[in-house]
Amino acid sequence: MKKLKSSNIKLRPLTKSEKTLLTLLVIALIVYLANRFLLVPQTEKIRSLETEIAELDNQITDMQNMIKKEDTIKKEWEMLHRERDEILKNYFPVLDQAQILYLLNDLISDEMVTISELSFSTPEEETIGEMPVKNMSISVPYRGTYDGTIEVVKALSSSPRRIVVDNLLMERGSDSEITGNMSLKIYSLEGIADTDPEVIEVATVEGPSEGSLFASYEGYVEGSGGSGGGGSGGGGGTAIDEKDYAKVYLLHDFEIRNYSFIPSNENIKGDAEPSTIKKSGKYSLRFEYNIFAIGQENRAYVDLGANITFNYPPDTISMWVNAFGYSPGTLGLRFRTQDGQDIDVEVSKGISWLGWSEVEASPPKDLNLYPLKLTHIYFEMPFNRDDVGVFIIDKLQAFYPVNQDSAGNVQPVYDFYVVKPGDTLTDISRRLYGSAAYVNEIMKNNSLTAGDILPVGKVLVLVRR
Repeated sequence: MKKLKSSNIKLRPLTKSEKTLLTLLVIALIVYLANRFLLVPQTEKIRSLETEIAELDNQITDMQNMIKKEDTIKKEWEMLHRERDEILKNYFPVLDQAQILYLLNDLISDEMVTISELSFSTPEEETIGEMPVKNMSISVPYRGTYDGTIEVVKALSSSPRRIVVDNLLMERGSDSEITGNMSLKIYSLEGIADTDPEVIEVATVEGPSEGSLFASYEGYVEGSGGSGGGGSGGGGGTAIDEKDYAKVYLLHDFEIRNYSFIPSNENIKGDAEPSTIKKSGKYSLRFEYNIFAIGQENRAYVDLGANITFNYPPDTISMWVNAFGYSPGTLGLRFRTQDGQDIDVEVSKGISWLGWSEVEASPPKDLNLYPLKLTHIYFEMPFNRDDVGVFIIDKLQAFYPVNQDSAGNVQPVYDFYVVKPGDTLTDISRRLYGSAAYVNEIMKNNSLTAGDILPVGKVLVLVRR
């Protein structure tokens, strides 16, 4: 058999239609491969990314809802805490006869009533609801006029600590004199709530200067000069700083535990509690913080609790801070305007001292922002800068220039009071000043006489104390 030679095999050329079909086949193959290995995987990846984006959007929505809930819970917690503090400070923490006597002596001071003696019963328990509450009865025999008796009852009813007039007996004596007996009942929160055991703070002189029997105590209030009009709140009184001739107002002395710790986020821990390491008085504020700084706001707050209000700007606000270590954090104060806007003021950018140091801040000077409330002390760490530490804070004060007239005479600062239904001058004096001794001053400053009727809505000028 003969083999065919390859040279004898001839390929015929492709026709035009075959070339067209072959071209279309190549194109189709390219399209298929591109779709199979490029378009389909990319489409699936896009779909996967879209699903992931949708899931992340849902997570963001859930987190935003959680943040809103946290803000609501935080506000509710703050409100409940303030309500608790308001309730607690109306009752006696303990049944201490000495402190109760001091308070009653201040309340029952009307010259028209004479108290011969006070008789205290043995403390006992009374069930209120399902809670056993300790109470004590006090028998108060008295002698005086009818008007004087009524004034004493009003004073007892307006006491800063709840005193119940359980029974009141009156008998006509000689002439216009009345004799009788008041039965008072006092309830204690002992064993129910953790409160300051001091019923009332007695101001005393500690270590008077040599040769002076009349050294003024810290927090002394100038009787005739009034107050400088700036701050009112948790602490004490006013005094003239002889060094720089400025009015000094004690805004908070931290003797009463009406403050609380508030973190800016869940990664911040801490506490606010009384401390016996103090600059003055008996107690100070121990501000403890442990900041894990991964949030947008890495702050530890102390809610001051007290109603510290400024009607116009002080020159400076200061506080004494005992530092136990250095820190790059920022110590500051938070103010709040009437419309709820928060304003932060730095007191110290960085803690660069050890032991006690007085630090100062200048509050806003824009009068349009006033009245301002001082609501918080805060300590802030920058992002990704963790820190742990403790401060002791005491003597939060405001400094105002002395008010002088054109002749250089020191002038008192006044407030305005709008008369309400049922108001009397005696009631206003007791409510605002704690005593009826300022009735004549109120009448003098408002051109009133003893027989005048106070019309509802009348604006009274009152010396601020």
